[in-house]
Amino acid sequence: MKKALSTIILASSVAMAVDVPATHVVEAKWLKDHAKEVVIVDLSSPKDYAKGHIPGAVNIPKKAFFQGSMGDIKHLLDTPEQVKELFDKAGINNDSTVVFTAHVKKAKKFTDMTRALWTAWVYGLKNVAILDGGIEAWGDKLSTDTPQVKPGNFAPKSFSKDDVKTWEDVYSAFVNKDEQLVDAREMKHYEGKDNDKRLLKHGHIPGATKLSAYLFAKKDGNTFKLVSPDEAKKMAKDAGVDLNKPIITYCNTGHLATGTWFALKFLAGAKNVGDYDGSMYQYTRTSLPVKQGQEK
Repeated sequence: MKKALSTIILASSVAMAVDVPATHVVEAKWLKDHAKEVVIVDLSSPKDYAKGHIPGAVNIPKKAFFQGSMGDIKHLLDTPEQVKELFDKAGINNDSTVVFTAHVKKAKKFTDMTRALWTAWVYGLKNVAILDGGIEAWGDKLSTDTPQVKPGNFAPKSFSKDDVKTWEDVYSAFVNKDEQLVDAREMKHYEGKDNDKRLLKHGHIPGATKLSAYLFAKKDGNTFKLVSPDEAKKMAKDAGVDLNKPIITYCNTGHLATGTWFALKFLAGAKNVGDYDGSMYQYTRTSLPVKQGQEK
């Protein structure tokens, strides 16, 4: 009976889609009110998902959104075929409303949700959101039932290239001073004081402003919730980021950078912001310069 009910819930979510807020952030109450109209995606590991998830949520582990590669550069954006396979198994169609959830026990963990949302957004799925505070904000009892999913028929029909930046765009930013580079990592990575073995050189892209993704989430009880749009705008201004000029966010693998991308785009209202997918993993394997310490 439970499995049959889960099937009904997921099948009806496709037919009764609802629009997400303009910020692409939903609260737990909103999700409870619209649970039958959306596809809820839990980004936990299969082991953690089995321990408990929001009722009706389907599981796509976060690592599934890092399947792309280019030579020895790993953790890149999934291909259209890989995204279609993931979304079809989750019961997602082109007209679905999707809410991504994850455990947010640390400030930076909200970026697990923004990485998945960024991938969906890039391939044309726009009615998507993240759950503010993640699974910890749900408040009600979690479920251990695995829902029976009616396969979706997602077909990537567009590619939002403005939201995906490459090393060529970084080249452009060196010359075009209107383009801004924003480093979404922690200070030790920005200054080059880390020992991350994925990087061949340590430091930041010259001229980059530091605006860490984790700064956009503040502790709220047993979780971390996103700052308000006004706070996000102030943070950008205080960091020296002009929301009216092009912005390229980056980190080590393009993961954390989606958090800063999300906050600048949907909360602060940046006009043109994209995530450098290869980030420092790729950048440090080129002849492009790296700077240690602070910008003057």
